Amino acid sequence: MTTHYLEAELDALIQSDPEIWQFLREGSLDGVWYWDLENPEHEYMSPEFWRLFGFDPAKKEHLVAEWQDLIFPEDLEIAKRNVALHIADPAHPYDQVVRYRCADGQVAWVRCRGLAIRNAEGRATRLLGAHNDLTQQMRDRQAAEETSSLLSLILDTTRSGIIGLDEAGRIVSINSAGRHMLGGLTEGVPCDWPEAIRFIDPDRLQPLGGAESPIPRALAGEVLSHEILLLARTEGREARYVRVSTARVEAEVASVHTVVILDDVSEQERTRQQVERTSRLDALGQLTGGIAHDFNNLLATVQYALQLADAATDEAQRREYIQTARASVDRGSDLTKRLLAFARQQPGLASSEQVASVLDEFRKLAVPLIESSIRVDFVVSERDLWVYCDTAQLGNALLNLLLNARDAILRSGEGDRITVLVRGIDEIEADVTLRREHPNSYIAQGLIDEHGAAQSVNADAAYRYVEFAVTDNGPGMTDEVKRRAVDPFFTTKDNNAGSGLGLSIVYGFIQQSDGELRLYSEPGQGTTVRMLLPRGTAVGGREAPQDKAAPVTGKGERILLVEDELALMGMTRDLIRSLGYDVETARTGRDALEMIEHGTPYDLVITDIVMPGGVDGFKLAKAVRDARPGQAILYMSGYTGYSEDDIGDVAAPMLQKPCPPNELAAAIRKALQG
Repeated sequence: MTTHYLEAELDALIQSDPEIWQFLREGSLDGVWYWDLENPEHEYMSPEFWRLFGFDPAKKEHLVAEWQDLIFPEDLEIAKRNVALHIADPAHPYDQVVRYRCADGQVAWVRCRGLAIRNAEGRATRLLGAHNDLTQQMRDRQAAEETSSLLSLILDTTRSGIIGLDEAGRIVSINSAGRHMLGGLTEGVPCDWPEAIRFIDPDRLQPLGGAESPIPRALAGEVLSHEILLLARTEGREARYVRVSTARVEAEVASVHTVVILDDVSEQERTRQQVERTSRLDALGQLTGGIAHDFNNLLATVQYALQLADAATDEAQRREYIQTARASVDRGSDLTKRLLAFARQQPGLASSEQVASVLDEFRKLAVPLIESSIRVDFVVSERDLWVYCDTAQLGNALLNLLLNARDAILRSGEGDRITVLVRGIDEIEADVTLRREHPNSYIAQGLIDEHGAAQSVNADAAYRYVEFAVTDNGPGMTDEVKRRAVDPFFTTKDNNAGSGLGLSIVYGFIQQSDGELRLYSEPGQGTTVRMLLPRGTAVGGREAPQDKAAPVTGKGERILLVEDELALMGMTRDLIRSLGYDVETARTGRDALEMIEHGTPYDLVITDIVMPGGVDGFKLAKAVRDARPGQAILYMSGYTGYSEDDIGDVAAPMLQKPCPPNELAAAIRKALQG
C-alpha cells in the first residue's frame, strides 16, 4: 500500500526535529515510557507520566519499582499477565485500565497501552508505552452508577408501580412494585404488556379495551392524572383498585416514551365507598324526619278518600274520592323514587342534566329539613344551564352542605340565612403559577383542590363550568378549621352529633367529577362553599371547550387594589396590569385611606371585604365616598352571603374571587363606566 505523502513527511519531520516529537508527546498523551526488557529494572518515564500522579520528575530514578509500587496490586497482576501474553504473541494487545495511587492519596485511572520492540530474531527487547488519563471519566461513570443504583433502590422500595414504555407500548423499565402489580412479572425487559392483565371501568365493571384503555391513551399523548380504575387478571382473581397517572418523556435519547405510575388504592377506595354509603344513610336518616310528615299526610289522604268513596252513594263523588287517592299515591311514588335515587349505594354514571330540574328535585327533598327560623333562598343566574356529573351525588353533596350550614347556625345561635346560588362560569383559569408556588396561600383564599383546572384543548379555548355555592351567615370558620375541613372524620360538632364525613364526601365527589371545591370563611362573617362542576349540553355529554373571548382592556386608568393576602394580591395585581391598567396596592383598609388622603387620584378602588386593622372593605368604601363622592368602587370576596344591610351605604358590584381573567376584566370596565 502506498504511504500517503503527508504521513511520510511527518515521519521524516519527527526524526529530524526533536521539538516536533516533544510537541506530540506533550499535547496528545499523559505520559510515555520506554522499558528495557533485557535489563528490566530500568525504564524511562516521561515528565508527564510523573506529573499525572503529582510527583516531581526530577526526583525519580526511572526504576520499575518506582511505578509498580503505585499500582493497585490486582491491577498490577493484570498488567504483568498482559505483558507476558503480548511478548509471546504480538497479536495480543497490551492494553488495560489500571489504578494508581497519587501523591495526595487520590486514585488515578489510566489507560496503559504498549508495543513490544523486537530484534531481528523477533525477540522483544524493549516495550514502548503511553498513558491516557481516564480519571474524570471513571469518576463520572462511578457517580452515574451510584446515582443509578440509588434510584433503582428507591424505585424498588417505593410502593408505587413505575413502568416505562417505549413508543410501541413495550415495557422497557419496571420496578419491583410494578412487577408485583402486573401479576408477578418475571420476564426481563424489554417485554410486552402481559395479556392477562387488563384495566376495568369501576362503574360499569367492563374491561377497557382499545382506545378506552389508559395505556393506548397515554401512548397517544394524553396525560392521565389520578384516574381510579380496577386492575385485574383474566383468570378471575380479585381485582385491585389502582390510581393511574402518566407522563410523557421528552428526552429524545431516552428509550422510555411514556411513564405509567400505578398506586394500589384498594383499601382507600373501599373505605371511601363504605364512607359514601354511610354518608348517604346518615343523610337519608335526616331526610326521614323531614318527609315523615309528608308521608303521613299522603297516607291520611288516601285513607280518608277511600273511606269516603266506600261510603259515597253518588258515583261521581265516588270517582272524585278515588281520583284524590290515586293522586296521593302518585305523589308518594314520586317521592319514593327520589329517595331511592338519593340512597343508592353505587356511584352512578355522569350525565348531562338541566340545573333547574336538579334544583327543583333537591328543593323538594331538602327544604323540609330546615327549621322555619332559617330562611333558605335558591338563586339561579341562568335558567338554561346544564351540568355534567352524577346528579344523585350532586344532590347528596348539596344536602351535606345545606345541613352543615344549618347545624352551624343552630349550634352557634348566629345567623338566620342560607343561600344556594347557581351561576355559569365561563372558564377556570385561576393562576396556575400561584397554585404551584403559593399553594397554602391559595388554599387560605379558598381553592382546596390540589389538581387545578381541567386542561384546555388549546390556549384559545377553555372548558366552562357551573358553580353551586352554598352560603350561610353563621359563625364562620377559624383558619385551623378551614385547614382540616375536608379531612375525613374531622368535625366541630358535639360527640355523637356528626361523623365528620360530609365535606370529605363532597370533596371526593368534586374530584371524581373533574371539578373544583372552593371554601371561603371568616370568623363572624359566615361561610361559602363553592362547587365548580363541568357544564353539560342539552343533547347529552360534557360541553366541549369554548373559544375564549378577548378580555376588555384598559387605557392606563389608575386602580387601587386593597387585599390583605399577599400572594393573592400579587397575582391579582399582575393580572390587572396585563389588562392595561396602572395598579397600586395596599394591604389594609387603613393603608388605602392614607394613600387616598395624600391626594393620589384613582379611577377605581377594588377592595377585599374582610381585612385586619379595623377598617373592612365596607368601611373603606364609605370613607372613600365621603372624601370623594362618585369614586368607582368594586368589592371582591370569596363569601357570597352579604345582604344589603351588610353592605351598608355604598352599594357597589361584588366580584367573587378567585375569578377568571375575562370576568375580572369585564367587571373592571363596567365599574369604570359607572
